[in-house]
Amino acid sequence: AVVSTQSTGESTTYNGFPIVADDQYRIVVGYVSRTDLTRALKCARDKHIDLVSASRVYFSDGLMRSNAGGGPISVALGKFVNHDPICIEPKTPLAHTIDMFTKLGLSQVLITHRGKLKGIITRKDVLRHIDYLKTSSNGQNFF
Repeated sequence: AVVSTQSTGESTTYNGFPIVADDQYRIVVGYVSRTDLTRALKCARDKHIDLVSASRVYFSDGLMRSNAGGGPISVALGKFVNHDPICIEPKTPLAHTIDMFTKLGLSQVLITHRGKLKGIITRKDVLRHIDYLKTSSNGQNFF
């Protein structure tokens, strides 16, 4: 619903959210940044005064549509979604992951196994780990 989507975007410190096709199987279908999510909901509310807190939110492409039963209008936010986020496998070497963050300027990477979401690694996570390796290595170079 719009109200839960909006409150998630406003009340969290996360910079974005993976989008999965099913809660049970967690197949990754996209990623939406918190900024884009907030902007999309504001845009939808500005354009459609009949959008209410109980309106359903879909992260697929398409236009706003009303429910068949005469319920509240729904909103499709597919154009704000990155439908091809950068993903790595859990066994991806750290050096390769660091290289991806550095060369591609990424702020996060989704960790998937056979398309299923397993986690997220952020630039901050990588930097923290590098600092840990530096302080615990006693002068050894891991890179």
